[in-house]
Amino acid sequence: MKTKMRKRNSKASEFFKHFYILCVLVAIFFPFFIMILLSFKDKKQVVFDFFSLSGPYHPENYVTAFTYMRPYFVNTIIMAIGTAVLSIVLATLAGYSFGKLKFPLSKIFYGVIFSKMLLPGVMNLIPSFILAKDLGILNTYWAVILFGAGVNMPFWVFVMTVFVRGMPTALFESMRLDGASELQIYRWLALPMLKPMIALMGMNIFLAVWNDYIWPLVTISTQELRPLSVGIAMMATTYPQETGMLMAGYVLSSIPLLILFVFAMKQFVEGLSAGSIKL
Repeated sequence: MKTKMRKRNSKASEFFKHFYILCVLVAIFFPFFIMILLSFKDKKQVVFDFFSLSGPYHPENYVTAFTYMRPYFVNTIIMAIGTAVLSIVLATLAGYSFGKLKFPLSKIFYGVIFSKMLLPGVMNLIPSFILAKDLGILNTYWAVILFGAGVNMPFWVFVMTVFVRGMPTALFESMRLDGASELQIYRWLALPMLKPMIALMGMNIFLAVWNDYIWPLVTISTQELRPLSVGIAMMATTYPQETGMLMAGYVLSSIPLLILFVFAMKQFVEGLSAGSIKL
């Protein structure tokens, strides 16, 4: 009798667990479904057939949206990749230095970098803008790349340092005894062991730059250099009644992120798993 009750309770718990997961998935993906549905409608269909799945469909919305957004795509890809690569190089070098090297004032420097995480990001907006102006990099890609890397640096330096410190010291000492330089040890030992975290870091920074709006808005006023987030906002202002075209633009802007996640999903999950253990 007790065994039957346990089986019933187990089946009930499994049912409610799967039902809960299904509800969460519906809540997450339903807005995406509506966005894709509206992207194939014209103005009349949006008003009178909002949820209808019947045609006619208008794929030309995607053609119009892509024609408008194409230069913004190129700008955003350059900014996102540049920021991610620069951040990875600096964070891994700093993590290796703080984790395995001894140099004067290292603890003080590390404490200063760590304390930067305690400051709210909006506090740095005006000082960062003034600094970018004094450096003469306003209206250039460097305004986004350099400051994007700087914003992400404190947290990822901390993460890389924790991971490097957890690596076996004997491996580093053996390479030093074999005559390897510190850059060779960093290149051939530290970097391969940091691969999951590098993938996780790259995806997070790429996503952050891709979706960033405020900083590019205030630092880049040249139309030809603006990123996708600002371009879509301008498209919504320029064509407020073209809901189908706007939804097509939102769909197109999300496709590169989906492709990135599909190809880097394994490394992304490995990075999350490693981070949950180490941190």
